[in-house]
Amino acid sequence: MIPAQPYLPWKVSISILHVIGISSSVLRVEYRRRTRRLWWDDYASIVPAAFECVAIAIIWLRFRRYADSEHVRQLKIALSYTNITSLSIIIWWSRITLALAVVRITPVWSRTRLWVVGCTCAFIVAWIAILLAILVPCAVNTDWQHVKADIILCAASHRVTNVTVPTNLASDMILVGFPLYRLWYIKLRPAQRRLVLFVFSTSVLSLFGELTVTTIAYGKLFNGPGAMLVWGMTSSMYRFRYLRAIFRCLSRGAIVSTLVTTTMSRATTSHPIGVTSLQEDYRN
Repeated sequence: MIPAQPYLPWKVSISILHVIGISSSVLRVEYRRRTRRLWWDDYASIVPAAFECVAIAIIWLRFRRYADSEHVRQLKIALSYTNITSLSIIIWWSRITLALAVVRITPVWSRTRLWVVGCTCAFIVAWIAILLAILVPCAVNTDWQHVKADIILCAASHRVTNVTVPTNLASDMILVGFPLYRLWYIKLRPAQRRLVLFVFSTSVLSLFGELTVTTIAYGKLFNGPGAMLVWGMTSSMYRFRYLRAIFRCLSRGAIVSTLVTTTMSRATTSHPIGVTSLQEDYRN
């Protein structure tokens, strides 16, 4: 049983985490712009950062005491739809950003590059499909829109959850597995290898968060007057994108330079034809 919770401490805490994620993304893009190393993964990181701003606005508008009126009910419905959309974009475009970073460190002549590009496209398709699978039933079945509460929520059905949970788990496992596979064939100093493993393995944090939230959802552990608030904040926080964004911002420049330089040095002896293409791809 979760007792009634004050809104302000939760809103301030979650907003701070969102600001950290936004700031780290801005610093990352600015650093890559100054060093003239902007690539598609940097541009993709702008999308979740922008919707982090939307998420902050939703938190402050949604979690508050409202009077009972038709105008307020319509506002709650709109905020619920916007919250689902923004969180979906933040989660999946963070994955797409990391997938593009894996594409970046994979040489153009490598056989695995096509698989990595395919996974990136699959992430985009999965994001659209899951978002529609959640929004369409919410628009068709409108019973949730008439609930008398400060916070109204259109929860995904068990059928949709049974699809989204394995998809989320598989996506995070891929984001851990592909970089590990690439590192297996690249010789790096122990300190560099630990740094690269540390950054890409932060997807395990999202994996852990997904398992935690799934366990809570299926176990129906949230009940009581404060359950809706805690559930909304927990689902917003579980992504751990903030830590991942910080690690990428602090380390990605050195990682990409190290991996590309190492791969190019290996290509000089093993695949001379691919060196020029790899250099052009890195500069672009």
